[in-house]
Amino acid sequence: MQTFMKCAPHRFGLSVILLLAFGLPMFSQFGRPMPGGRTRTPSASGATAPDVPLATFTGAVQNIDKKRLTLQESDSKTLQFVCSRKTQYYDGDKKIKASDIKPGDQVTVETKRFADGEMEAINVHMERPKAPKAEAPKAS
Repeated sequence: MQTFMKCAPHRFGLSVILLLAFGLPMFSQFGRPMPGGRTRTPSASGATAPDVPLATFTGAVQNIDKKRLTLQESDSKTLQFVCSRKTQYYDGDKKIKASDIKPGDQVTVETKRFADGEMEAINVHMERPKAPKAEAPKAS
């Protein structure tokens, strides 16, 4: 019995050390924001999976700043998109800055939806009007 009493404090101490070593890291993650300070999470439908196609919207830019893009679709519906540091802007194949896009420009926005319903702009492509084909002069 005395041998057990001499070993019990060591076993208890070892148990506490193991609990702290393996248990605390698990609890330290609870309630922390995601890397990059993001508070929203993508929808549970798997919208972040690379094989899921992004939703695409085309229209005229009403307003654009560092955090939001407002788009007027051809059917007069107004849509708002969240812009982040991950949002990419293109003019054809060339990467551009958000400041290169002005109100009135025609754009196509590829998006994914957050769980709260807001849409995040992933890629914004400027749409250039296609030049009309020159007609061949008629032979008279």
